[in-house]
Amino acid sequence: MQALFKGILQDILEDATLNIEIQKNQENKMSKSRLKHPKALAPLTLCYALFMAAFGGILASLTLYQTNQLHMDTDTAYGVFAAAMALLWILPLLGGYLAGKWGYIPAARMGVIACTLGMAAFCFNSVATLYIGLALFVVGNALATPAIWCMVDHCYTKNSPLREAGFTLFYLFFNLGAVISIFAGGALAEKFGFGVEFGLDTACLILAYLLLQFYSHHISSHKDRSIAAQVSWSRKKIYTALSLSILIGTPVSIILFNHLNLNNILMMTLMLASVALLLIKALNRSDKQQRNRMLAFIFLSIISVIFWILYSLEPSFLSVFINTNVDTTLLGANLPASSFFAFDGVFVILIGLILSRLWFYLSIKNKNPSLAVKFSSSLVIIGLGFVYLAWMVTFHKSTLMPAHDIVIAYAIFATAELLVSPLGISMVGSLAPEGEEGLMMGFWQLSTGVGGVLAGYIAILPNLPQTTAPLIVSNLIYYKTFLWVGLGALIAGLIILCFARKLAHLMRETAYLAPQV
Repeated sequence: MQALFKGILQDILEDATLNIEIQKNQENKMSKSRLKHPKALAPLTLCYALFMAAFGGILASLTLYQTNQLHMDTDTAYGVFAAAMALLWILPLLGGYLAGKWGYIPAARMGVIACTLGMAAFCFNSVATLYIGLALFVVGNALATPAIWCMVDHCYTKNSPLREAGFTLFYLFFNLGAVISIFAGGALAEKFGFGVEFGLDTACLILAYLLLQFYSHHISSHKDRSIAAQVSWSRKKIYTALSLSILIGTPVSIILFNHLNLNNILMMTLMLASVALLLIKALNRSDKQQRNRMLAFIFLSIISVIFWILYSLEPSFLSVFINTNVDTTLLGANLPASSFFAFDGVFVILIGLILSRLWFYLSIKNKNPSLAVKFSSSLVIIGLGFVYLAWMVTFHKSTLMPAHDIVIAYAIFATAELLVSPLGISMVGSLAPEGEEGLMMGFWQLSTGVGGVLAGYIAILPNLPQTTAPLIVSNLIYYKTFLWVGLGALIAGLIILCFARKLAHLMRETAYLAPQV
């Protein structure tokens, strides 16, 4: 491995050395200020943690809500989940562009309002309000998520030594919001019904809006950057345009939910068109360094699609498996199936704190792996997680799998996630040319949505019986699915790892500083 990294980590060493010099120079006031995270990071993190509390509730409970409460068949439920995942992560491509043009703070406000209305619609127990609520939520998320992420990004300079540290903190704490909500929401849904869980999620969004409203005048970008609108419109005109975009996007999303094949074709077409657009933008760059950065970003985003496919199986396909084929009693407590997804967030927080320190230590030692190595390693690790599940099924062919096996699997999944998601968000701001952050942040989310679409097809492939099947039958189906998707990801990761050196060479002029907390 030393031979693999030799020669491609020199730029990382330069940044690590710079960071050490800044830390040691305590007498220099300017150096001291650089070690402090911007004041806006705390309110933005808390706001998005509350937002993710609602987002996590939908992610963990949507499939079970459809099958258990609305009595929809599993194929339809998987299809709606796949469409929701697609739109939740693909619409931000347009939403991020609009947020950059019309201003990040107005876009975040209107996005959170739309999500709040959508979450409230979930409280009414019907298929119609399910579609209306989902449509409002995905459209609101398309504006709110890239706007908030880009505001965090604009708090730092592009070469700030604290950039990845800030994004790591941001990622860990908003996952904490999702974890608390999933555990609490799952318990409330189990005891009082899904309506109470969705009511809690609605309350979290209201708090997020109030926090954003109260602190909006205190949120500012770094002096060298700007979060203001790129158009010289009046405040009234900007909010009118944002309202119209929500009013147009909501019925279009409802149509796409009811025409899943059309939705999936549209999403894949959008992915290909976006790749072509970014390639054209990259190749037209006269600056070689910026061109290489954009090309590296495109390639890493495409690699991440494979990871997001398996990640999207966790709250959908795996949740159904837990609901029917797992003994959900853990440490004497009977947990709802939807609550198990919260363990992903728990391990993201615990393992993330360890990995952030590890990256910093490796940077100092000039042994920090490149992003290409980390991304490909994530595929190997998440693949091993699904292979592990398949192996555990062989010990319980006709019985329920113990809950602790699922918890161990989520620890593996979370490790893989930490090699992609927080580093990917930080990567966008670092590699994107000035003014293109919103578009490229949307494209990063686009890769997640495409993974959700493809995960929907994979979830349907096993052709599980619509009625309750004997464990010896259903366990065999799950075993084959876990094994094949796991091996597929593992092999893909190993193949990409072979090309990691070339990709790192493409990014030679881009120095990445390891996250530190």
